[in-house]
Amino acid sequence: MRQRSAPFRHGLVVFAALAAVWSAGWSAEPATTAPGPRLTLDDIVAGGQFDDEVLRNLRWLPDGSGFIYLQRTADGPWALMRHDLARGVAEPLVAEAPLEYAGEVIDVSGFELSADQRYLLLRGPQTRTWRNLFEAVHYLVDLERGETVRLAAGDPSLRNVQFSPDATQLGYVQDNNLFVMALASGEIRAVTRDGSEDILNGVMDYVTAQALRNAVGWRWSPDSERVVFWRSDVSHMPLFHMVDELQGYNVVRGFKYPIVGVKNAVIAIGVHTLDTGRTVWMALGDDDSVMIPRVDWTPDGTQLAIQRLNRPHNRLELLLADADTGQSRVILSDEDPAWVEVHDDLRLLADGEHLVWTSERSGYRHAYLFALDGSLQRALTAGDWEITSLVDVDPQGGWLYFYAKKDSFIDQPVYRVSLEGGEVERVSSAAGWYEWTLAPDGATAVEVYSNVTTPPQTRLRGLRDGSLRTLLDNRPPGLAREDLPHPEFRQIETRDGVTLNVSLMTPPGFDPERRYPVLAYGYGNAGSQRVVNRWGGERELWHRYMADQGYLVFRLDNRTTAGRGKAARNLTYGHYAKWAVHDQLEGAHYLASLPYVDPERLGFWGWSGGGYLAAALMTKGEGHFRVGVSVAPVINLENYQSIGVERWMGRPETNPEGYYQVNLENFADGLEGRLLLVHGTGDENVKYAFTLQFAQSLVAAGKSFDMMIYPNEHHDLAGVRRHLYQIMSDYFDRHLATGSEP
Repeated sequence: MRQRSAPFRHGLVVFAALAAVWSAGWSAEPATTAPGPRLTLDDIVAGGQFDDEVLRNLRWLPDGSGFIYLQRTADGPWALMRHDLARGVAEPLVAEAPLEYAGEVIDVSGFELSADQRYLLLRGPQTRTWRNLFEAVHYLVDLERGETVRLAAGDPSLRNVQFSPDATQLGYVQDNNLFVMALASGEIRAVTRDGSEDILNGVMDYVTAQALRNAVGWRWSPDSERVVFWRSDVSHMPLFHMVDELQGYNVVRGFKYPIVGVKNAVIAIGVHTLDTGRTVWMALGDDDSVMIPRVDWTPDGTQLAIQRLNRPHNRLELLLADADTGQSRVILSDEDPAWVEVHDDLRLLADGEHLVWTSERSGYRHAYLFALDGSLQRALTAGDWEITSLVDVDPQGGWLYFYAKKDSFIDQPVYRVSLEGGEVERVSSAAGWYEWTLAPDGATAVEVYSNVTTPPQTRLRGLRDGSLRTLLDNRPPGLAREDLPHPEFRQIETRDGVTLNVSLMTPPGFDPERRYPVLAYGYGNAGSQRVVNRWGGERELWHRYMADQGYLVFRLDNRTTAGRGKAARNLTYGHYAKWAVHDQLEGAHYLASLPYVDPERLGFWGWSGGGYLAAALMTKGEGHFRVGVSVAPVINLENYQSIGVERWMGRPETNPEGYYQVNLENFADGLEGRLLLVHGTGDENVKYAFTLQFAQSLVAAGKSFDMMIYPNEHHDLAGVRRHLYQIMSDYFDRHLATGSEP
């Protein structure tokens, strides 16, 4: 008989909080100001108290003279604005605002401006399909003539619409085929004709798009004479069926979805020359199980840089392919005993002879300069710290800008290093979270900055003169309250000597002589982070709401999370969430050591991977948590999507014991305390079936539990957030807020 791994048991130990670190400009001492009016759920979901003012869809102009963006007008519609860098002023890009078609205002959800600034592409309001695709009517505005037309006769299902670099054409995907339209004449040519539910051209299959973070399946060549596109054959792939029960007769819809062990999409990469109509297929090798997560043109448009990932995920290769002949060769590769992370850090330099690539070959992600033949020129960064991702290259100054966990795990500063080599310089100063959009000439960046007490501030940073100018001083009305709860950062040390980052939010008027219930929250997937010094969104506002109701709110990042190097993340391999569960229990013991925590009233909640973690803590955690809420949980990883699971777990035939141990259906009889399962029946990512299958196991084990099912809701439960926060608040209040039995 198969042996199950032992439940997590720990004797009660006392942890000493290390000094609070990475302060965001506020004291680590508990709040002592008098309570103000309590937050309401309407405040955080629909009340406008914490709405952020942002520059949406920001794009730099090609010459770097300014940038364009969407901004909400006072009367509602989005206006398209242009910020002139030299004058420091923003004006409407189109005099006729709001934008209209046939007398109707266009509710713009996105845009693109042609390189010559004559044509404007507008994306109308998006419709979310049952397959989680966002589709919309697209409008083409001729700014010179003042004319607006709808593309493809107003077809609302267009995807991946793009202008050509020379501003003479645009391309789009319709019915899984790629088309190109001449802007001057309106003539339309088909690049592909075999598109169907089984053959996808210019778009990705669902799992590739979701797991490898690439939904745009085609690219223009720099000279606008060719396009490269993905062709995905999913004809062999089984259908997963989604059921809509809200009709008179239920509606069943199927879509291609490979679970663990099922063959993925078979990928081909084609280069189509527009004036000849000829398509050349790139040589990708004989193994049709490989994945092609990224393809980029070299600056001269003669070659393609193709990233090829093998099915076991432990070898990522960069191929250089001749766009005329299709012949390819491997110029560099990365390997790992567990898995190699796919990234967006390839930069093909304008000299046409070099590229920048990040790799974890040293154990930490660092940047390297290679010649285009694959020969290493130099390591640009090094040390026991890791780059998070690249910002971009300053082509004139010769700088590489990037985010890194060099000085702090919880912040996201900006650094730079010369492409010639040298010392790494920190560019940003204050602790917190930075997101940059670098101008094409590298002289200026639009900077969005926040920390746990400061909502996103949009600023203009001059990188030659060191200037910093505020564009949007975002101050939502809800910030006026002086005793609004905020988290404080701490560190704890586990019994085996690992230092972990945690945060703790205390209620207004916190009294250290009282004993409080605790609401813990986590996610825990390898490389993720939840303990961060940035302004949170709606979920973090709900945590503030719960602190207002008298809870301590606790977060912990386990030893496999971001900043600790690849060896730490590799602890996940073969046994998903083992250390996530272990370290959350270490966090529970730390909480029990605090004199103001009631150790009998610890609750935990999570979503998706965090939903798995919540269910695991309630079934494998030996009663450390009294109440758990598991939202959209992955339960049995064998039934989840192939790409997302196999990189961490391998295949079931090579790791049967690992798959058994992480399948919570096998541990349903260990449930202790109160558990609420929440799921949307329209969840195309983490299937509603996971919750049903787990529920069946709990029933078979004779365990009581609670469920909340949202008809037709997707993974993010976007249409029912107010209700979700209400039922979670009520559940914790009913079973955790008081000291009574659950």
